[in-house]
Amino acid sequence: MTRPPKQRRAPVSLLGHTTWRPARPRPRGAAPVVAPAPVAPAAETEAAQNLAQRQAELEQDLQMARDIQQGLLLEAAPHLPGWEVSAISLPARELGGDLYSFQMLPTGWQGIMIGDVSGKGLPAALRMAVARTVFRYEARRACGPGDTLAAVNQDIINEIPHGMITMLYAVLEPSSGYIKIANAGHTFPVVVNGKVVEIELSGLPLGVDNESDYSEATAELPHGASVVFYTDGVIEAERNDGEIYGYERLQALLAENHRLKPRAMVSLILNDIRSWIGSHAQSDDVTIVALRRRLSSLHDELRTVADEVLGESPAALFWDEVVGVSAAHAARLSPEEWLELVPRLAKAAQSRFSRGLARELHQQFRLAIEDYRVE
Repeated sequence: MTRPPKQRRAPVSLLGHTTWRPARPRPRGAAPVVAPAPVAPAAETEAAQNLAQRQAELEQDLQMARDIQQGLLLEAAPHLPGWEVSAISLPARELGGDLYSFQMLPTGWQGIMIGDVSGKGLPAALRMAVARTVFRYEARRACGPGDTLAAVNQDIINEIPHGMITMLYAVLEPSSGYIKIANAGHTFPVVVNGKVVEIELSGLPLGVDNESDYSEATAELPHGASVVFYTDGVIEAERNDGEIYGYERLQALLAENHRLKPRAMVSLILNDIRSWIGSHAQSDDVTIVALRRRLSSLHDELRTVADEVLGESPAALFWDEVVGVSAAHAARLSPEEWLELVPRLAKAAQSRFSRGLARELHQQFRLAIEDYRVE
């Protein structure tokens, strides 16, 4: 019987380790041996491409949804004769759950609503769209704010299961400044008129109890007073150490700057919140709606416009040098006479300050004067 040939084994050391043996030298002129590069399977490559395409489509859809959502809110801000209105909503993510709406009622009253849907992102945005649609439908019936919220609550329970929403609804008579408010678990509105006072009114959030009733509170806003509505993202803004912004800080800020007009007031609040949170990411949606009743005297109102655009001290000097009429005489000027003065005032502002400030002053003067012409 023949034995199979013995296979060569690598030398083994006394400790059992295989000893190293140098490789044979490659013959001169021979081509180097290169290991073949790993090739990804075609299926994996196609899957990665499909995933990247799908992510790009989702990002595009989210951006489009955000544009639509912001467009709905921006379209809602009205021009209300005798009043100045400013509103803004800043979502914490691509899409937000905060909402506001303005509704002109058949009675001539102005409806103002602000709300906050539970949750964040796309689910909250979908609930927000439904809630806004339901509200606008019920508000057209021109019922009181309490009855309107009760009807909206019934619709929310039917249309948005497990969706809790806080909502505040106010109706304003522009000519008298009389306002009626109902509240469904939302943050209290504040009246700013030299001092800052909350209108305290409670109620269950929408979507909790289908038999909820909502009481009403009333107030009368004098000339020069403002009312501010906001969501809890304002006072619950959180900085890195976990401390929240808080109502007391908001109250002090508004009291110190009570003479600001709505646009400047909203901007001031947002800047103070950003300064508070610093590098910390925005944790909740922030929405603010501010209304101010113009002063009864057009001269006094135009003077507040100059104060806001130019600053109080420069505006005082500008007013004395350029307008050059007594307060008693200025109070007798009609809106048409003020309109004739506006180009001269804007030209003087450009020579003393800048073209940008002069353009802003001209625009704000005309907006204010038009309101008094309507009245």
